[in-house]
Amino acid sequence: MSAHNLFSYRHFWDKSYQAPQTGMTLKEAAAEREAKMLSVYNDEMKPIRPNSIDEIPEGSVAVIHMVGPMIRYGSWYAWGADELVYQLDWANNIKNIKAIIVVIDGPGGSVSAISPFIDFALRKLKPVVAIMDNSLSLHRWIPDAIADYQIAGNTISARFGSVGVVSSWLDVRKYWEDMGIFEKEVYPDESTHKNEIWRKLKEDEEAGMQMLRDQLKPIAQKFQAAVKAAHPNLIEEEGVLTGRTFSAEDALRVNMIDAIGTMDDAFQKATLLADLQAAGV
Repeated sequence: MSAHNLFSYRHFWDKSYQAPQTGMTLKEAAAEREAKMLSVYNDEMKPIRPNSIDEIPEGSVAVIHMVGPMIRYGSWYAWGADELVYQLDWANNIKNIKAIIVVIDGPGGSVSAISPFIDFALRKLKPVVAIMDNSLSLHRWIPDAIADYQIAGNTISARFGSVGVVSSWLDVRKYWEDMGIFEKEVYPDESTHKNEIWRKLKEDEEAGMQMLRDQLKPIAQKFQAAVKAAHPNLIEEEGVLTGRTFSAEDALRVNMIDAIGTMDDAFQKATLLADLQAAGV
């Protein structure tokens, strides 16, 4: 995710980082933050606010929001995979919650954020339905890792794909040098490979770029493999596995998603999948 992407989500940072801005205590802000992540609905698709697990009625559905850029460990300015997977595990282990819906709308994030979701998929006990607006990059890999059914939430703004990885940085060396500031590094003989890509970039930029490409390539290949495993009938036309983004209609056409619908459709599908699971089908 580029610096431009981060800036374009400034409204998200402002909304997330609320404790100092609103005068809330950290405990109050944490509770409000959790409420934005997780909601519980009864079997009539009405939201409930249980004060304890005992107040969750049988047949309930948990809704978990994965919105905005994501990093591995959550903080006041961005959702973290650790806290979202915590919510998934909570819902996964509550007897009266029969299914989980994940609401996904994000441009991607840190590569390291995908591993907790892959681990969750190994212990998942209940159906997971994803309803999505922007499902790009990391936010494309997540539903492919954990969801049993994927729905585009609209045909206007929804985009899918961006299957790939990127490493980006700002080269401010000339700026600092023009100000008379020069960076110096010293390595002992025992650290000849320390920061070798960064060092090579400064010595021979193209050689350093190639070293970085070689490092990124296995990650991209694993991302591609995950997409193909989640969608056995995927039409691998140009761009599908190499970073292009697609509208909801085109994503459905190439079998990158399962349907186009609404939150009601997501509830109905989650309920159906849970009923089929309970019946042993």
